[in-house]
Amino acid sequence: MAGHLGMAAIVAPTHADPAWPQQGPLRSGEVLPDPDFSLLRRTDPYIIGIRPHRKGGVCLELEEEPIESPSGPKFLIHNYGHGGAGITLSFGCAAVVAEHVHALTTAMRRTKRRPSIAVIGSGVIGLTVAAELRRKWTHLPITIYAKEIDVRKTTSFKAAGQFEPAGIFEEYETEDRKQVLADYLRRSRSRIVELYDASRWRRYGIAFRRNYTLDHANRGFDEFTPLDVVPKPKTGALPFHRLNMPGREYQTWLINPVILLPRLAADLAHHAVQFRSRTFASKQEFRDLGENIIINCTGYGARELMDDRRVRARRGHLVVLEKTKAKQFYFFSGGCSNYRAMYVFCRQNDIVIGGSVQAGNDSESLAPEDEAIFRRICDNARKVFEGHPAECIA
Repeated sequence: MAGHLGMAAIVAPTHADPAWPQQGPLRSGEVLPDPDFSLLRRTDPYIIGIRPHRKGGVCLELEEEPIESPSGPKFLIHNYGHGGAGITLSFGCAAVVAEHVHALTTAMRRTKRRPSIAVIGSGVIGLTVAAELRRKWTHLPITIYAKEIDVRKTTSFKAAGQFEPAGIFEEYETEDRKQVLADYLRRSRSRIVELYDASRWRRYGIAFRRNYTLDHANRGFDEFTPLDVVPKPKTGALPFHRLNMPGREYQTWLINPVILLPRLAADLAHHAVQFRSRTFASKQEFRDLGENIIINCTGYGARELMDDRRVRARRGHLVVLEKTKAKQFYFFSGGCSNYRAMYVFCRQNDIVIGGSVQAGNDSESLAPEDEAIFRRICDNARKVFEGHPAECIA
C-alpha cells in the first residue's frame, strides 16, 4: 500500500554495501516502543483493498485522437495503473497531467474555445490532479465525476501511506523506464517540499518518517528511488527492545490518506470544484459530458472502462491497531528475514500492519478465508518485533 496497500520488495539478505557508513545504534541508543499487537482498533480493524496494478507501468498520456462529439472534440488524458504506489506517485503524476492540460488550453484558446475539465475518479489520483489544476488555474471550470463521491469509501482511503514506489517499480526495470519512474518520484518530492515550506504538512497528513528494515536490500528504495529523493540508508542496530539486530534506516514520508483525502476534497469544494456522482460504461460515454478535457483517473476501474487488460487486481489486507505511545512514529517494512512480506506503519492516530498480495482477486468483501490471513499478518509482525524475523509463516 505505500503509499499504499503495497508490499515492500524483498530479496535475499545481503551484506551491507561497504560504501554505506557503518554505525552503532540507529538512534544513539534510544529504544522505540513496540506496537501492542493485541490492541485492535475499536471500529473496523480489518481492511481489504485492491491495488490497481498495471502491467507495463502507469498509463500517463494524452490520447492522440480526440473523442468527437456534437459539441466538438474532447481530449482524453489517462492517469491510472499506479499499483501499490498511488499515494507516492500522485503529486508527481498530477504535475505531468498539468503539463498536458497547459498544452491543450493554450491551443484551445487560440481557437476561441473555452477549456473545461472533467476528472473521472475521486481517489487520490483524481483528487491530486484536480488540486494541481486548481492551483495553477484558479478559474478553470473543474468537475469531478465518480461512482463514489465520498472519498472515505475509495480504495485510496484504505491505503497505509508510505512514500515508496512499492509494487509498481517492477514495471520499470530498464534504464530508460527507471528514468521515467524517477521523474515521477522527483516531481512528487518537489510538491511535498513545497507543502512543507508552506507549513501545510500537518494539514494534509504528511510527516517525516524513518523506515527501519532488516539489513537486506529493498529494491523499491535501493534501485528505483533516486538518492536526491530518498538517500542511501544508514546501517546499524535496530532501535527496538528485542528487534535489535543489524538493520537499515531509510528517510521517507508518511502521507496518511485518512487525513489527506478528506482535506483535498474539502479544499476543492471550497475552490468551486464540483463533485458529481456518475458511472461510465465506456469512454464513448465521455462524449455526453459538457467538459472538453477529460482526465481518466479511474484506477482499477480502467480495466473495464478502457478495456485495458493490463490492469490487474492485487488484493491486500490491513490490520489496524490502536496507537499507545507518542514515540510510535516509525515505519518498519522490508519484510521478514525469510522473505515473508510484513510491514508496520505508525500513523498519526493508529498503526497499520500489512503483508499480503493476492493477484487476480478483486473482491473487497471479507471472506471466511481472510480471517487466517489477518491472523498471519499479526503473528508475523509480532514475531519480528520479538526478535524472531526468521519465524514468519506464509
